[in-house]
Amino acid sequence: MAIILTVAGSDSVGGAGVEADIKAISSMGAHAAVALTAVTAQNTSRLREIFPLPPEQVTAQITAVAEDVCISAVKTGMLFSPRTVRAVASLLTELKVPLVVDPVLFAGVGASLHTEGLAGSLAKDLFPLATVVTPNREEAELLSGIKVTNEVSLEEIGNALLDLGPRAVLLKGGHLEGNVARDLLFTAEGVLEMVSPRLDRKVHGAGCTLSSFIATGLGLGMDPREAVQEAKRRIYDSIAMALPVGKGLLAINPMATLYKEAMRARVIEEVRSAVETIERRLPPQLVPEVGMNLAFALPYPQGYREICGVQGRLVRVGDSIRRAGDVRFGGSRHIARVVMAAAAADPEMRCVMNLRYSEETLADLVSFGLEIGSFDRAEEPESVSSMEWGTSQAILGYGHVPDVIFDRGGVGKEPMVRVLGRDPEEVLGKIAGLMQGEDRP
Repeated sequence: MAIILTVAGSDSVGGAGVEADIKAISSMGAHAAVALTAVTAQNTSRLREIFPLPPEQVTAQITAVAEDVCISAVKTGMLFSPRTVRAVASLLTELKVPLVVDPVLFAGVGASLHTEGLAGSLAKDLFPLATVVTPNREEAELLSGIKVTNEVSLEEIGNALLDLGPRAVLLKGGHLEGNVARDLLFTAEGVLEMVSPRLDRKVHGAGCTLSSFIATGLGLGMDPREAVQEAKRRIYDSIAMALPVGKGLLAINPMATLYKEAMRARVIEEVRSAVETIERRLPPQLVPEVGMNLAFALPYPQGYREICGVQGRLVRVGDSIRRAGDVRFGGSRHIARVVMAAAAADPEMRCVMNLRYSEETLADLVSFGLEIGSFDRAEEPESVSSMEWGTSQAILGYGHVPDVIFDRGGVGKEPMVRVLGRDPEEVLGKIAGLMQGEDRP
């Protein structure tokens, strides 16, 4: 078993510090060991007080852990003072294991978490030992002495921090401006840019959690690039599924990816059950020429691998409907794009099914009292995904995600009706009036 040591402070509200670290490390199947550097009295709105532990007590904890277990990797967070940095660095020099340094200088609520000289001591004493360092924008500016003004200054900062000795520098993009979160990983081999949608929410504990994910990845045998990419995937889930525990910032949810993975079997079963109902009771004339699919996503899907559908789609065979392949994650690409766009607008709307377009079907859906949206393929820009663009346009025009989105086709494009809902049961419920009263033989 991988054992990850976190050297950091305690957060009384449980959203950051070692409390977040332990959850992040455990969520990846590793064991968390702790060396506490300080006790903070804070919540999601403000930092009230800090009670730093003497450096000797911090090193005593590290020594106690190291003499008993085989440490796979170390992560440092809030160290508070230069004296603690130097004491920790002297021990970590002897451990010779992967080290992730999160140069914590400020709390998520904006309060200072350091004494004078900490930034300089981190750069001088700890960075040369680090496998990866993970500063946010404000920390990176203080550590490098360079202000972020454009892309050039970002590169200058990354290279300046890399020159201090770590194997890799991750400049976190959550604090930068723009519609996407851009993280830059600097190594001797060059710069890797990682982009994800920006989530419009303020969270407590994101930096602690990200660095713990990276340290755990390294402890599990990943190289720095692999560990950072895996951490990036997990931190997106953790922020997307953050918890409203208090009156201020949302608390990061380090267990989010683990919770999502645990949902996979249930999602497959729900899709499979819905597909069996479709095969038994949906009139075959409702199957489009291109085939039919029903796709159901995990919460906040990050790609096709998190969307379950029928491989090869459902097709009409005479007077019956049959699936061409098995129900699995990644089984749909076409309808999965609609799911991605719908879930981006409303995270609850994670299921979509397509039907053959006809004026009669559309009239039936209207008579059921469903909300109907549409888009015109003639207005589609070049070099975009038709399904994502069209779905987004229909949602924008309607003001929220409607029950149905249709289009009347275009050159080489079949007209289509798409039914959206929270899950397969809700989607089938919306088209219950189209179903046959009895199962087909």
